[in-house]
Amino acid sequence: MHVFKEEQKFNQWWVYAIVFFTGAGSTISIYNETDGFTNFKEAGPILFGLFLIGIMVYLFSLRLKTRISKVGIEANFRPLPFFKREYRWNEIASCHVRKYSAITEYGGWGIRGLFPTKAYTVRGSYGIQIVTKDNVHFLIGTQKPEKAKATIKRYTQKQEN
Repeated sequence: MHVFKEEQKFNQWWVYAIVFFTGAGSTISIYNETDGFTNFKEAGPILFGLFLIGIMVYLFSLRLKTRISKVGIEANFRPLPFFKREYRWNEIASCHVRKYSAITEYGGWGIRGLFPTKAYTVRGSYGIQIVTKDNVHFLIGTQKPEKAKATIKRYTQKQEN
């Protein structure tokens, strides 16, 4: 049994730069608002700082997990359980690996799109394009297009036989 597994995370330099500069700017702002972290009369700066820390932890914990097996194709943005998609082979009308443009087609990377066209992407420009028999279009970004293509070919040929 051949199973394709891939896990991707947001680890581009620009993500780290955004997080660093946002964190540094927020720290400086809170420092100035609280007289050098000594006067916390208002909860606003503390809550804002905790909110930013939460967003940073969230960004660094996000993972796009993809699995292609004899059952079908599964994509999951962890740790978010409600962003899990599963497509069984008997639900899929067509499936292939293709080159895409995250900016022009989906407006960027991440959890993108509206019904019936959606995408889960983290980086790069290759994805697994799924079209269901209900005409739902779903793209899963991949950093391993050749391995994904070979696995898809293996299972789609088995479905045809």
